[in-house]
Amino acid sequence: MATLQEQEQLMEVLKFTPRTYTINVWGYGGERVMGTVDRKIYDYFKQRRLDLSDYAWHDDYAEENNIPEEMQPFHPGSWYECDNMGHAYGVSKNAGTIQIDDENGESIFEQSLDDCNGLEGPELSTDEEVWIDEKPAGTIVFVGTSNEKGSFFEGQIELTAPFNIEKLMLSIVEFDGEDIVIGVTYDGVDIDNNGGSTDGKSSDFGFYVAHSQKTSGSWEMYRNMDDIEYPMTEWFPKKIKPVRKGLYMVKTAGKNSYTHQAVWNGEKWTSTYGDSELKIKEWQGLAVDPDAEAV
Repeated sequence: MATLQEQEQLMEVLKFTPRTYTINVWGYGGERVMGTVDRKIYDYFKQRRLDLSDYAWHDDYAEENNIPEEMQPFHPGSWYECDNMGHAYGVSKNAGTIQIDDENGESIFEQSLDDCNGLEGPELSTDEEVWIDEKPAGTIVFVGTSNEKGSFFEGQIELTAPFNIEKLMLSIVEFDGEDIVIGVTYDGVDIDNNGGSTDGKSSDFGFYVAHSQKTSGSWEMYRNMDDIEYPMTEWFPKKIKPVRKGLYMVKTAGKNSYTHQAVWNGEKWTSTYGDSELKIKEWQGLAVDPDAEAV
C-alpha cells in the first residue's frame, strides 16, 4: 500500500507536462593528453635543441629539421595521438560553470563547478586518474595541453517528471592534479554532448622525467632550448675578448650596472635587438660547446 507521500509524488508526475532541459557547461578548459616516449627521443630533442611546440603543431617540422622517423615521439603535427596514458577534453573544475535552462530559455540552475562538492547540487564521479608519476622513475612522459575558452558541453534531456538536481552527475578525470569535467549524466543515463563552441587560447607541450620532482623539487623536463642549463665560464674582464662570435651574458659598466644578454660580433659588444654598441665591464659564456654532442 503506497504511503501518502508516495501518492503525492505520483500525482505530481502524472500532472507534470513533459519538458526539455538544456545543460551547458562552459568556462576554461581544453584538451589534455599524456603518453610515454622513448628516452632516446628525449635526449635527441634536447641535444639538437629542437622546439617541441613547433613539432607538435606543424607537420612539416620533422622534414625541415631532418628528424629521422625513429626519433619522432608521434607524427609531427599530431600531438593528440600521444595518449597511451590518458586523453581528456572538457572544462577545468576550478574554472567553469554549469547552467541548466528550461524549454523557455529560463535558467533553473546555475553554479560554479568549483562550488560543486557532491553534497548539494550535482553528484561528482571521478572516472579516471592520470599522473606523470604513475610510471616508473626515469620514464619520459609527454604532456600536451591545448587551452580553450567557451562552451564545452551542451546537451538536452526530455523529462516526464520534475527536474531533480540530485539526479545530475558530473563525470571527472583527474589529470595530474587538475579535475576536468568531461561529461554529464542524469538518473544514470549519459547525456549526449551536441557540441559547444570554444576559442583556442594557448598550448603547452613538454617531456617530463617521472619522479624527478620528488628528488630535486622541480621537474626535469624539456620543451625547447630555454629549458637547457649549460655550465658557464667564469666572468672575464672586457679586455679579454671572446674567441667566437655569438650571444653572451654581460655586466654593463657604470653606476647602475646590471646583467643581461649581449652579442659579440667579433669587434664590439652590441645589444640583442640592434647594433648599438654597449659598454661592458665583464662577460660570461658557455663552458661547453652545445653542438659537440648533437646528433
